[in-house]
Amino acid sequence: MKLFYTAYIFVMLLPELLLTQTITGKLVDQDGVGVPNLQVALYMNPSVYNATTDTAGNFTFTKLITETKTEVLPAGYDVSANYPNPFNPRTRIDITLPNAGKVRIELFNVAGQQVRDVMEKTLAAGKNYVDIELNGLPNGFYIARITLGEKHVLYKKLMLLYGSQHLKTTANIKAEAGIQKPKALAGVNIDRITASGGIYLVQTFTGLPQYTGTSLDLGNLTMTNISGTPCPGVPTVSYAGKTYHTVQIGTQCWLQENLDVGTMIPGKSDQTNDSTIQKYCYNDSVANCIKYGGLYQWAEAVQYKNGATNNTVPNPEFTGNIQGICPSGWHIPNDTELQTLVKTADNDGNVLKAIGQGTYSQAGNNESGFSAFLASYRYTNGAFIGFGDKTFFWGTLEYGTATVYVLMIYNVYSGIEIDATGTKACGLSVRCVRD
Repeated sequence: MKLFYTAYIFVMLLPELLLTQTITGKLVDQDGVGVPNLQVALYMNPSVYNATTDTAGNFTFTKLITETKTEVLPAGYDVSANYPNPFNPRTRIDITLPNAGKVRIELFNVAGQQVRDVMEKTLAAGKNYVDIELNGLPNGFYIARITLGEKHVLYKKLMLLYGSQHLKTTANIKAEAGIQKPKALAGVNIDRITASGGIYLVQTFTGLPQYTGTSLDLGNLTMTNISGTPCPGVPTVSYAGKTYHTVQIGTQCWLQENLDVGTMIPGKSDQTNDSTIQKYCYNDSVANCIKYGGLYQWAEAVQYKNGATNNTVPNPEFTGNIQGICPSGWHIPNDTELQTLVKTADNDGNVLKAIGQGTYSQAGNNESGFSAFLASYRYTNGAFIGFGDKTFFWGTLEYGTATVYVLMIYNVYSGIEIDATGTKACGLSVRCVRD
């Protein structure tokens, strides 16, 4: 009884071990710093796998196995599960055909490697069966791709486990698939990996190592294909421990990322006029600040200049550039600068949206390099609203005592709006423009 129990546990754990084989790597910028939240695609014939880089730029592809849904067969066709399963080393599949026809069986391991020559045979109408033998191959899961009459394709998972039940052959076997010697398990070629998102256009990596069915670490892959043109002489700006890229848009030089400076406080709290810059992160998550930048109440963004608060106007009123929380030599855009940005983009929000932002015909193409994320905002009651749906950028032109003209970009609308709807007590994004 004890021996049976031990074998059962082994059978249950083996699939999990097989399916944890991975391909990992890290996407970094030209300074070797990990790039978070990029969309990564792995092309390994016949499959495509997708992942997203974490906050450090790491990506992981797991369960590297073709999970194609089995086709629903029309009347007169039937393909059984293989039996026995698990098996050692031969198993059988019953196949019923309405008319005589060709059957093709291809066998793969979980890495996508073909482990047997293609088996083809013409079967008679009615019930037939084929025997599949995997003698000499290691324990584990295998995939049988079964094609009936060049029209219908099904996938069956087979589990080879030495010491399990063996199929007993009899004299009335109608059809036995041609059993081939195991093919040499050469590595599977990784056709390419593509990555994009944020300020980066689609970048393709080729010439990668072969995947042999075991875990593979690709190391660092450097992203260089940045949207837009860096500002002359100022490709990057280092500020408060972070590096920001720059982009020249018409006559203006902008930071290419939302500002992310300060200490996070809960969304339910108001930011205060003290010696520390404070920020909100969407849903109170630091990871969201890393990707989308911080969110700031207006008075905090302008650093309370001239006595500015979220319910009174500065005294005296603002003139010239307002640095606020921006780096030295940069400032929060005024209304004229926002209007110029909109005009340069031809009022097309898709031109300003980062790759991966927006949907369908309103998906961002980031032709400008502005790389706007739909970072949403923090409402006056502390709630975070509209994630992935819209974004707002502070300006400095006030409308009354409690609102400001802000730049607005949307998920499903291609226009760009500048409107006096920015309630000062909300938490919005800050994008700095050069003096």
